[in-house]
Amino acid sequence: MSARSATPPPDMGGISGDWQRLQALRRGEQQAGGEDEADNEPTGRRPSSPGRTRGGRRPPPAAADAVPTTVRFDPQESSQIDRFVLELRDDAGRRALDKSEVVRELIRMGMEHEPTRRALLRRLR
Repeated sequence: MSARSATPPPDMGGISGDWQRLQALRRGEQQAGGEDEADNEPTGRRPSSPGRTRGGRRPPPAAADAVPTTVRFDPQESSQIDRFVLELRDDAGRRALDKSEVVRELIRMGMEHEPTRRALLRRLR
């Protein structure tokens, strides 16, 4: 009989240091201060412009910083909402638009625009 040994993790080192950063995060290690050399490696993606958002006024939070919120819809309503979000995306001339971005902006509109807030209150009463 041969003894089974644990399979070593895949060699993901060529992916611009992401694998090592993920492993370090899982171990709870924090990088102190500045950039390391893996941050300077090209990833094939265009660097983002600081302060630029995909739309709306603020960019969505990073996944690690986000507070997840679930909104439940019945199947028919979900299909209608999907179509509405696609229409908004087309009307806005955007390549991508997700429901969470629409919900965030709707809530901000309700907080900042009194007529929208009053209309929402009429619906909720």
